[in-house]
Amino acid sequence: MNKVRIIGIAATISGVLIGYFFNRTEVHLLSGILIGLGIGWIISGRFIVNGDTGFRKSRLR
Repeated sequence: MNKVRIIGIAATISGVLIGYFFNRTEVHLLSGILIGLGIGWIISGRFIVNGDTGFRKSRLR
């Protein structure tokens, strides 16, 4: 397990705890952002996704 996945688990747990203990709407927005980022980091295992992986460059000039 790499460091990004560990950070993702920590972000997900902290997002759930923040959403559970606070009742303000602004805090729920932060909680949702943390949970979403955490789940993305757990699944992918990296911070930056390369945009050019799905596109192949043509060899013709």
